[in-house]
Amino acid sequence: MVSTKGKDIRELALKYYGIHSSEWKTEGEPGDYQVWVEGKGCRVTDSTGKTYIDGFAGLMYKNIGYGRKEIADVAYEQMKKLTSVPTSSPAPATESQVLLAEKLAQITPGSLSKTTYTSGGSESVETAVKIAKAYHKLNGQPGRYKLISRRGTYHGYTHLTMALMAQSPFTAAYEPLVYGVKQVSNVKCYRCDFNLTYPECKLECARELERMILAEGAETVAAVVMDPVSHSDIVTPPKPEYWPMIRSICDKYGVLLIDDEVVTAFGRTGKMFGTENWDVVPDIMVTAKGITSGYLPLGAVTVKEEVAEKFGAGFMHIITFGGLPAPCAAALKNIEIIEREKLPENAASVGAYLLEQLKALMKRHVCIGDVRGIGLMTQTELVANRETKEPLPREVTPQLRKRVQDNGLIARIRSGMISIFPPLTFTRAEADEAVGIVDKTLTEMEKDGKLPS
Repeated sequence: MVSTKGKDIRELALKYYGIHSSEWKTEGEPGDYQVWVEGKGCRVTDSTGKTYIDGFAGLMYKNIGYGRKEIADVAYEQMKKLTSVPTSSPAPATESQVLLAEKLAQITPGSLSKTTYTSGGSESVETAVKIAKAYHKLNGQPGRYKLISRRGTYHGYTHLTMALMAQSPFTAAYEPLVYGVKQVSNVKCYRCDFNLTYPECKLECARELERMILAEGAETVAAVVMDPVSHSDIVTPPKPEYWPMIRSICDKYGVLLIDDEVVTAFGRTGKMFGTENWDVVPDIMVTAKGITSGYLPLGAVTVKEEVAEKFGAGFMHIITFGGLPAPCAAALKNIEIIEREKLPENAASVGAYLLEQLKALMKRHVCIGDVRGIGLMTQTELVANRETKEPLPREVTPQLRKRVQDNGLIARIRSGMISIFPPLTFTRAEADEAVGIVDKTLTEMEKDGKLPS
């Protein structure tokens, strides 16, 4: 066990560390904290020496897995040479910033070509919104300020990005939120907001966007902010027509399409970028997380040439640590690894296998209502009654989360839904192991009467 000054590291965490989105304790048992000390490939080890499959890739960012010395080496070499630049010089830039921007222009779809940097996903979404609003003013349409997002999606935890998420238990303490943000339905075929089924539904969830734009007044709407596949609440890959319809509606009313690829970019869905699954090119693409696989903090916003050309006088915006040389160097090496090891293709292949194996569990466990996913984004929804789709009792979820982790798998488990988003290096053998843990856990909880059987 790792210790510091003769104390259990977990005891120090209990006393001094205020963890994001967690209860800030000062008393209790040290075992209430889990301190991670090592990672290799798709596995992580805690301070007690126990090893787990990381089925959530850190926080959906460890695309190339843990323990990549190549990334550490390139970041180290860059930091020895240059860690930052003087901002007093005209248009300061570094080699790694420029080369990464060139690389992103090469691999992003369509005419996406100009990149500015941030230090993470929330900042990237905020930056994209500022670009969209400024673009319309520069284009002679200053009345366009409203934003439209989807209910149940996550775009960050800054004040603006919480507004894009809509009212929820997570935002109540910070209201009122930013004015001028509207929401439409998300893609969730298993629990459709309109009580319709595909294809008879005619993609009502996409058509709602047009109705919202018209209701608000097209001349007031700046941008639509969407992620290719939602990842926070309901994980449901859109039907083939969905994204082309969204693109068409935005084009029809002159609304910019901001594509939040913070989670889906760099191979997660089986393509380098999520919207490539539907051959759609956004006006602004937001990336972070997988751009460095979480080895160093970095975010990016890449815009179309047609958008960039409006900013001849510049874009008034600054992020102090956005695009530092070392993270940009790490990102270049990270993308090189993703391409060299064909990780998007692996995500597509192993992801399809993982989905197939999870679906096979439905034959043995009547508590599984639905299994869905794309690439290495899968979600298994548990229900109290498969016929009626009655949700599990709320108190079951914490028990389920603990059992799954005790059995050796880290996954996101919310509202009875088990989301598995492992590193893109995931193998079929690891998929079998993860599915075996889910199977074992459900069997245990069925025997205990916690789940229907």
